[in-house]
Amino acid sequence: MRGTVLRRRGRHRTAAHQHGTVGTRLGPLGACLLAGALLLGCTGDGDQENGRSADPGDEDTDPDAGPVEGPVRGGTLRVGLLVDPVSIDPRFVVDDEGELLIDALFDPLVRIDDQGEVLPAAARSWEVDEDSQRFTFHLRDATFHDGSPVTAADFKRTFDHIADATAQPPSFLAYLLEDVVGIEESQAEGGGLAGVVVEDEDTLTIELREPRPRFLSTLADPSLVPLPPDAAEDPDVYAQQPIGNGPFAMAGPREPGAFLRLVRAEEHHDPAWLDEVLFTLYDVSTDDDAQWQDLLDGQLHLAQLTPQRREEAIELFGRSSDGYTGPGVLHGVRSPIYLYGFDTTRAPFDDPRLRRAISLSIDRTALAEEIAEGARVPATALVPPGIPGAQPGVCTACRHDPDAARELLDEVVADLVGDAGDDGEATASGDAGSGGDGDGDAPSDGDRDMGEGADEEAPAPDDDAEVVLPTASEVIGVVTLSYNRGTLHGAIAERMAADIAETLDLEVEFQGQELGAFLRGVRSGELPVFRHGWDVAEPSAVAYLYPLFHSSQVGLDNLTRFDDEDVDELLDRARAEDDPAERRRASRRAERLILEQVPAVPVLWYRNDAVIRPEVRDLTYTTLGRLSLADAWLDPAADGG
Repeated sequence: MRGTVLRRRGRHRTAAHQHGTVGTRLGPLGACLLAGALLLGCTGDGDQENGRSADPGDEDTDPDAGPVEGPVRGGTLRVGLLVDPVSIDPRFVVDDEGELLIDALFDPLVRIDDQGEVLPAAARSWEVDEDSQRFTFHLRDATFHDGSPVTAADFKRTFDHIADATAQPPSFLAYLLEDVVGIEESQAEGGGLAGVVVEDEDTLTIELREPRPRFLSTLADPSLVPLPPDAAEDPDVYAQQPIGNGPFAMAGPREPGAFLRLVRAEEHHDPAWLDEVLFTLYDVSTDDDAQWQDLLDGQLHLAQLTPQRREEAIELFGRSSDGYTGPGVLHGVRSPIYLYGFDTTRAPFDDPRLRRAISLSIDRTALAEEIAEGARVPATALVPPGIPGAQPGVCTACRHDPDAARELLDEVVADLVGDAGDDGEATASGDAGSGGDGDGDAPSDGDRDMGEGADEEAPAPDDDAEVVLPTASEVIGVVTLSYNRGTLHGAIAERMAADIAETLDLEVEFQGQELGAFLRGVRSGELPVFRHGWDVAEPSAVAYLYPLFHSSQVGLDNLTRFDDEDVDELLDRARAEDDPAERRRASRRAERLILEQVPAVPVLWYRNDAVIRPEVRDLTYTTLGRLSLADAWLDPAADGG
């Protein structure tokens, strides 16, 4: 798709879905800001710290619900899915749905709560050396769902396969282990990780290449879990019915396109309240009636909402009290962010004023409400709300302010015209979207004095003569917004192009490409203005800012080629800092500095778009898009509608 508007673009997130909670784990996924559990020598007892609370909580928004004394064991929770997971093998997960299921089937070494605190899971305790480079984990006495013991070697088996570039089938999650000693050798030559050592059956040691206090949170990723020997012997068979160590087990082999049934793992150290969870696949692209009717009939407890059903759902079920926990319609902001990036090394987009002008031209409210139909919200920072360290509203260029945008553009044009005039050129660039050759560099004083075409006998300029300047469009050239094809991506690009063209009097094109060609174009620098998405697996501001904007990540995930020494220093400090408060302070300063220069324009945040029935208690759809299935229970006293 290609269009033109004439004056009046991680885990990178590239999924083209508009509704539901669908995403793609294509880019490095981040880490969280940790609380006291991350401090030196932190240990914990999972039986005490991570047990199921008998307090049902105060999240109920249904005034007709009867009195509840506490969680009740039993029952089947029915969940609607809009996308069939590509894989439910932890080594090969690529989407949110697969990650959701893996999170229920497996326990990683540690888990992270909603406040970013690290809690014991498969590990009952751990020690961290004073340099935050060596982590020693002591496993609890636990078994896989088939009764075989979980050992340190089972964790190493997973880590080695993910890191080994020669492993078959290959995993694309090696970025999770980029800090571990031996990762470069595993990626270059194959083989396991030298930095992951099995000390004995119950003890695992992980050594990092440099201090990384936050690495403990990386180990909460659902992919970094133990796998039994059978997983290595026949991955295809294993993927049909993964044997895990989590609070739920597969009831039988998976049949792609059909429902998935999980049952409570009775031998788990902290058993779930529910007897089972049934996932049913719905196709709402052509007809939403089946899912909606099942929800109304009580045959479904959690449904993904299409925009057309939102108001009706609010009227029937109310709104969640916090946006994330049922019952009611969930509306909390989630972890992904929708961006448009600039190649900051390429004129005219190397000028922060032009980037700010473009950002100020965009009507994000219209994009969220009219184009995304309420499934997105305007982004006012790089780090979304709900992530520790977030600063909603910190982006001063994220408001819709046409007057301020035009003032900035006038400054840019005046400077470019002045520079070009000194050089005897008429414009700075022929096509900003496909590579004009103007670099906008000011000439030296000598160039001004001895410019080409100087003539001693030329007539003196008439001070009263009218100076005719080229238009902004002639100076800047054509601006092309590039994106990977998708219905919503195209609609957003078209509306953004219209906003920019109308506000700045520029010629703006929008162009969709197949994903492979799009990614190659962005990485090669052929597409200087591009759609960009990012998601994280752990709640941390650094997980957004470091991979996207640290200069060491140019050529990797820093697609804007942004390079700023002050930002680098702050992000390095945030990554190495032991004190959570100091880490947060450094990341916030870094975000403010980045947003002053706007190498990437925050456009939209994603929101939860689901509804949970009144009889469901303590079921949370977290900021990271995970379901707290092990904590959920069904209240027999509640009025199910």
